[in-house]
Parts: sequence; structure tokens; C-alpha cells
Amino acid sequence: MAKRNQRRDPAYLREQGQRDKVNKSERFISFSFSKQIKGEGQTIEEWNELGLLGHLTLRLKYLGQYSTLTVRQNKWIKEYHKVEFPPESKFTEPKHVVNVTWAVIHITPTSKEVVVGYIENDVFYIIFLDKEHHFWPTELKNT
Repeated sequence: MAKRNQRRDPAYLREQGQRDKVNKSERFISFSFSKQIKGEGQTIEEWNELGLLGHLTLRLKYLGQYSTLTVRQNKWIKEYHKVEFPPESKFTEPKHVVNVTWAVIHITPTSKEVVVGYIENDVFYIIFLDKEHHFWPTELKNT
């Protein structure tokens, strides 16, 4: 009965025992349309009408579960390190986007449709929606 009458200290005053320190958790990648260019590529509304917006949403939801490091290591976002802006691109290089490593996300693992942008501070900034892969045009491989 003596235990019942004992008064406990508030949780913030109690010693925490021998637990190890918890490592700082990794930050997840997130996505922003705040810098999207109008007049090049397509709009969100156009992608919705084409049935592509659902695929994009699912892809961003999937990627958003991981850290920027994990997404890069698994090459789920393809970054172009060798050039500043693709020399054969059918898009105009935006003047307000400087000193970035351009990147693309395919909306499905085998799609030609890509989202073009760059990563800064764990945020992928979407600049273009590109349903024809005109950002970095390549010839189709014969299989």
C-alpha cells in the first residue's frame, strides 16, 4: 500500500536509464511545383486530361517515402551531371534556374513521360512536365 501513496515525478524529470541516443532521422524527399515554367511542356490540367496525372501522383507518393540519398542511390531520379542543360533539348533553358544539376523522374519505370527539375535541400523542384521526353531527346533503341 505504500507504493500507492508514493508520488511520481513528471516524465520530463525522470532519468531515462541506459538507452542509447536515437540517431537523427533522415529527411524524406519532397516535391514542389512552385517553379514550374508555363508555356513549355504541359500543364497539370493537360496531364490530368491525358490520364498521366494519376501515374505521376503515385510515383511521387512512392518516392516521397525515401530520403534524397536513397532515391539518388537507386537512380529513381536520373541526374545529368555531365552538362548544365541538355544541348539538344527542345525546351528553352530557364534563366531563373542556375547552377543546378538537372534531373528527370519517369512516371513509371518504363515510361517515356518524365518530370524535369532539380533537387535542392531535399526538395525536387518540378520545372517541366514532358510527355514526349523532349527535355533530353534520344533515339529509341531497337529491341
